[in-house]
Amino acid sequence: MIDHATRMESVVQPMPECWRIVGVSGDRSCPELAQFIHCRNCPVLAEAAGQFFDRPAPSGYLEAWQSVLEVPDERPDVDATSLLVFRLDTEWLALPTSALVEVTTVRRIHAVPHRTGTPLAGIVNIRGRLELGISLHAILGVPGGPRGPASDDMPAGADGVARLLVVERRASNTQKRWVLGVDEVAGVQRVPASALRKLPATVGQAASRCSSALFDDGARPVAVLDAARLFDALDRAVSA
Repeated sequence: MIDHATRMESVVQPMPECWRIVGVSGDRSCPELAQFIHCRNCPVLAEAAGQFFDRPAPSGYLEAWQSVLEVPDERPDVDATSLLVFRLDTEWLALPTSALVEVTTVRRIHAVPHRTGTPLAGIVNIRGRLELGISLHAILGVPGGPRGPASDDMPAGADGVARLLVVERRASNTQKRWVLGVDEVAGVQRVPASALRKLPATVGQAASRCSSALFDDGARPVAVLDAARLFDALDRAVSA
């Protein structure tokens, strides 16, 4: 058996990173594999790893990490609410993610006979399940969106990519799902309670319905929908 010093001289020096060339990551022609089975068991690789981790730190490396580690940990905002921010026409709204099942792409909505002119837009196929498609535009009184058989598709979205929101009311004895078309989805945000404020009298028409609070997302105001009030409105839209 070749001793460790001879191995380092005959293998490592003429062939750097031999494990990549003749070892398990190479052509496996290294004769030492018969004894060690895998390069991770070979002292040549162990020596190379030791040299890698024992090498001097680059200039400024330790100082950079020291400045990072000296920053005190920020305590998580325990009273923050996770909200999905989206757009209907020109108004920005948010819905608690606890009421959300998924956000998916736009697909065909099939109108229900004799339900013309109601917020019930039709039936939507979501992952093989037929769900009720409701026009959130109609529920909140916002222009656009499917309102019946005149439109066989969910809204396309003028400035952003339209999406479908699958929402669910989870109760102790029942679960109800609806599919809502929106004109654009901005993403999920964690909004602290201190950032929420009451709805002013001058708020837009969508925010005045089914909403509980308002917060600022940059320069734009966003109305937070109350999930319970929204679900009640969706229930009424189906039973009407």
